[in-house]
Amino acid sequence: MKYHGWFKPQHDLAYAKRALQAGLHGFEIIAGQSHYHLEEFKTYRENIKRIKEELQPSFTVHAPITDINLGSINRRIREASLADVQAALELAREVEALAVAVHASPGILAMPGGKWSKETASPPVQAELIQQEGLLVQALQKLADYAPDVLICLENLVYPHELYRSPGEMEGLLGQVNRSNVRLTLDVGHAVVAGCSPQDFVQRLFDHIFHVHLHDNHGTVDEHLPLGQGTIDYVGVVQALYQAGYQGAITLEFFLDNPEEYSKYLLQFERVTNNLE
Repeated sequence: MKYHGWFKPQHDLAYAKRALQAGLHGFEIIAGQSHYHLEEFKTYRENIKRIKEELQPSFTVHAPITDINLGSINRRIREASLADVQAALELAREVEALAVAVHASPGILAMPGGKWSKETASPPVQAELIQQEGLLVQALQKLADYAPDVLICLENLVYPHELYRSPGEMEGLLGQVNRSNVRLTLDVGHAVVAGCSPQDFVQRLFDHIFHVHLHDNHGTVDEHLPLGQGTIDYVGVVQALYQAGYQGAITLEFFLDNPEEYSKYLLQFERVTNNLE
């Protein structure tokens, strides 16, 4: 397994060096030039290029999620969303990324967290949702065909309006898309907030999982806390993945001001996997 950490526009080359020295294998970088000031994103891309050339880590890419709606019935919104995700695929090609995480969701992110997320079932796909799902599937197929050499990993989501939260819902979506380069990013924090067991994803969809997002929360809000600061059994998740033979990337999706702190998590994972051998 490869362990990645976040590398975002506020980070620099020195931060990346320290993170790799702490034991990380690489970084999850973000795409979405249209979401940032042009000069800020230009500097970010230059830093990524230097990291690739000088430090030679592995990469995963997170496609933009804010105001992205690949299934919008508004043609202009859908086309703009496609263009932004296609740009993420191009970035993935440049850095030879292991995978690209894509949210197959409406573009609304300002939803409140809370127990309602677990207690409210996703709405049945009928009426206008049938049209939206069809447009979403077409968009994902178009992206897969646009970049057949790039591994696109759809991410399980959080809130009921987003639909694709459970193992069954994700399995159904992947089956409809039916592209060999479209697989699954298992987001552990999302699964827990949605009332699903991450281990159930591993058991049911292991053959589809090629990327994992690992972070902590208290079970009701997608907090992206450092591991151990919430209530998620993240050790159990790593054990399940290791026992299943997982060989992909695990991105530690939380902020650390001091990248040297990555070492304590990596040491813990090493102990866990060693005990299973």
